[in-house]
Amino acid sequence: MIQLPRFDAKTAPQKADIDVVFVAQDSSKKPLAPKGPYSALVEQFRKTESFAAKIGQVALVAFGGKGGSTSVALVGIGPVAEITEEKLRQAGAYTLAKLSADKVSSAQILLDSLTEVKGLPDTEKMVHAFAEGYAMSAYKFDKYKNDAKPDETVGPSKVTYVSKTMKANLTDILKDVTMVAESMNVTRDWSNEPANYGTPEYFAREAQRLGRQYGISCKVLTEKDAAKEKMGLFLAVGQGSVREGRIVVMDYNPKGAKKTVALVGKGVTFDSGGISIKPSLKMEDMKHDMTGAATMMGALLLAARRKTKNRVLAILAFTENMPSGDAVVPSSVVYARSGKSVEIINTDAEGRLILADVLDYAHDFKPDVIVNAATLTGACGVALGKHCAGLMGNDRGLIDEMHRLSNEFFERTWELPLYDDYFEDLKSDVADMKNSANDGMGGTIRGGIFLKQFIRKGMPWCHLDIAYTANHMGQIPYYPKKGGSGMHVRTLAHFAAEY
Repeated sequence: MIQLPRFDAKTAPQKADIDVVFVAQDSSKKPLAPKGPYSALVEQFRKTESFAAKIGQVALVAFGGKGGSTSVALVGIGPVAEITEEKLRQAGAYTLAKLSADKVSSAQILLDSLTEVKGLPDTEKMVHAFAEGYAMSAYKFDKYKNDAKPDETVGPSKVTYVSKTMKANLTDILKDVTMVAESMNVTRDWSNEPANYGTPEYFAREAQRLGRQYGISCKVLTEKDAAKEKMGLFLAVGQGSVREGRIVVMDYNPKGAKKTVALVGKGVTFDSGGISIKPSLKMEDMKHDMTGAATMMGALLLAARRKTKNRVLAILAFTENMPSGDAVVPSSVVYARSGKSVEIINTDAEGRLILADVLDYAHDFKPDVIVNAATLTGACGVALGKHCAGLMGNDRGLIDEMHRLSNEFFERTWELPLYDDYFEDLKSDVADMKNSANDGMGGTIRGGIFLKQFIRKGMPWCHLDIAYTANHMGQIPYYPKKGGSGMHVRTLAHFAAEY
């Protein structure tokens, strides 16, 4: 995993290669000069249009003061009335990008230039957001390149946050930001792992390693264990592969926990489509089809490292969907762990099959709520594009809370209906249900309504279809341009803590 910069908190300026100063816009959209030694510098920019203090603008300039010449990064944060946490996150990402491009080795962030801005809402949250955006963007995946340097950081290796006036504990903020970024980077690393290395067995071993590192119980079920559990659907998906599937149960169970939150993740380590094989174009992206499991692992790690009071389970189903002489074929009827029979119409609608068995299994832990995440349907991108995930469920309060939190963290979701009418399309002539209707209509909703059949009466449940938000989210500056995004980790970790 890529090393994060060293973040320090100080009450007085330190020696660094560059000072980072925040500059807002006044009501006329011109740079608003901060107090202190850089006021005159910013005043000069009011007379020009080279730096307008817009979000996304970071200007590196030389400044000659009493102490000699200093390099300064002026970070635009836009009009005061329009400053939000999300804009500060993005400003953090733009700052890192500029410092990294200019090969700056150390920087100090002068936070008082931010917190002194009149009208700024909740300065503690704004500082956290900037630091979070900076840390979340300090990522790359290059472990298989011969010139990779495992201990190298993205951007300055040392970053000092300086504030004389902040009442909040800046050290605690930076500690939390580090945990957020490191947890998201586990999700990203897992998602980006090439399929020949990132096998079900590999992820099971990695889960065990992380469990030991953070003191979290980890249980691994083999295919023999799955057979004893009568997980027919899970086993059917993987039967065409030479690589055996694994089910991982991470169990963070603090003393005195009153509620249990079960996070269930789809982990198809490579999805060829099976006998219903996918087109070859961009099939390499199907290594990312386990990002639901990776997301739930990141969320559990963050919840555990924050010492969340609830018990949090991450139940992760890893398998590989491949065509072979042993592969499950369309028209097969397979029994789920719940006892229901499923006619498999399309072997490329495999995610819902493995989730059906592990969702049923999750009930055995007697959770208060079950949430699952999966790169389930390409149809979700058709319905919602790349800017939000599909949200479905069976509990109004749960759906509303997940939607609220996802907007708060800018990991947005949009609810899709699960009307019972949609299940009519999945009724089979030869089994209790079929896994696909194959007419190209309502694909995301049908995936959700299929999963709903395996949720027992009275169990609050929601489903996140993250097919188009889990990867390739470079339009938001703190996410990598390509590969795993780490989106939804923050929302799910917070949900697990607060439910």
